[in-house]
Amino acid sequence: MSLAKRKLLLTLIRYCAVFIVFAFLYTLLDFAVDIRPSGIQESYRFSLRDLAVDRVEVLRQDNLAIVVIKRSDETIAALENSGNNLQDPGSDDSRQPEFARNPLRSRHPGYFVSYAIGTDLGCPVAAVGKELGEVCSAARYDYAGRALKGANKFRNLDVPDYNFATDFSTLTIRP
Repeated sequence: MSLAKRKLLLTLIRYCAVFIVFAFLYTLLDFAVDIRPSGIQESYRFSLRDLAVDRVEVLRQDNLAIVVIKRSDETIAALENSGNNLQDPGSDDSRQPEFARNPLRSRHPGYFVSYAIGTDLGCPVAAVGKELGEVCSAARYDYAGRALKGANKFRNLDVPDYNFATDFSTLTIRP
């Protein structure tokens, strides 16, 4: 190998090494000090003014996707009486705030709020008839986000910490 090629190769290796060191230091800095914009950590607000009854809405903001369902009295009654087809009817293995430890898994019976990511394969969830389902698997959930019995064992949908405005026009999520 000629001397010129060796010098060029050595220079390239040095630049790559400097790049790798900076990438490593950036990663360490990100773990030590949160360098993301402050708005990502605080809270997210969603308008619920146009929310239809018994219709699944997936609300998105930044990198956050939330499922919101405004439930009818009939849906609430059906959810309160269903328990035979659930994997975790008591929500014992669920990730949810304390206020959601009830059969409807919500702060208010008329609304269900959860992250829009399934717990089987981690894929987005969407409406499948009168149920929620992961788009990449056979995982199904009822309108309380409870995992329905099937071939796979998976958790109920994760419920974030949230609050409503007094007139239920705005939803505030604290991830």
